[in-house]
Amino acid sequence: MMADDPPDMTGTEPLAQRAALCIGKFDALHRGHRSLVEAARQFGPPGLLSFTGMAEVLGWPPRQPLVAPSERAGVLRAWDCAEVFLPFTQVQPLDAAAFIALVRNRFDPVALVVGDDFRGGRGRSTDADTLAAVARDQGLPLIIVPRLSDSVGPISSSRIRERLTAGDVAGLAALSGRPHRLVGTVARGDGRGRQLGFPTANCAKRENAEPAQGVYAAWAEVLGQRLPAAVNVGRLPSVAPDRPLTVEAHLLDWTGDCYGQRLVLEFVERIRAEQRFPDLAALAAQIRQDVTLAGNILDV
Repeated sequence: MMADDPPDMTGTEPLAQRAALCIGKFDALHRGHRSLVEAARQFGPPGLLSFTGMAEVLGWPPRQPLVAPSERAGVLRAWDCAEVFLPFTQVQPLDAAAFIALVRNRFDPVALVVGDDFRGGRGRSTDADTLAAVARDQGLPLIIVPRLSDSVGPISSSRIRERLTAGDVAGLAALSGRPHRLVGTVARGDGRGRQLGFPTANCAKRENAEPAQGVYAAWAEVLGQRLPAAVNVGRLPSVAPDRPLTVEAHLLDWTGDCYGQRLVLEFVERIRAEQRFPDLAALAAQIRQDVTLAGNILDV
């Protein structure tokens, strides 16, 4: 998956006839994006128009998406919104008139909606006002929605990724409108947690970006259950300094075998940064404190 490039979804709700299309790069599906959807709803059933292949064409560095591909359709269902795509290579060279004509021919929308920071077309020469004027000339309503802001400034995907990189999962949830959910598959680890008295589910084959290294209170979803968890994201410097990054969840008051199962971790609060301990006894004592604090945060 390339940087912030929405996946070609299967299972996404089909586009309704005469939908009101929101145009943009909807990588994070955050509160600002939802404000476009709600503005579109006044014209008809809302839909998102995203672009595939943008990261490759623009040479953006590879990075994990913010929203797991398998979760994307569920978010859009909660918004009562469909999603369609156009290849970025197809739209990049177009001027505003040609772009509007393509969208009308392909999707026959009842209206278009963009944010006030919209830029697109050949050389990014088309801004929101230009696109609105061209759409009006072609008899298609287009509304421009001011960016949704908080006390810091406009809500954006870059701010959400910054919060994730900092481990501020509570701040991320405030921007996104929902907790960050990491999706992976439970794989066998080295059994270190079990040796310390705190067995963990190793979240491997992760679909989307994990938060900064540290310990978190989270809800885990596995085997049809929703369970409180203390989650460590890191390299376990106390036991293996050169170990690859792992995400390990200790499921509170639960025993069982969940190897090979889909695991979703819904992050609630960061407890502490990852740190190195002088010995395994000190590490186990800290984990015990972490687990207690995670239970208190989750009120279990």
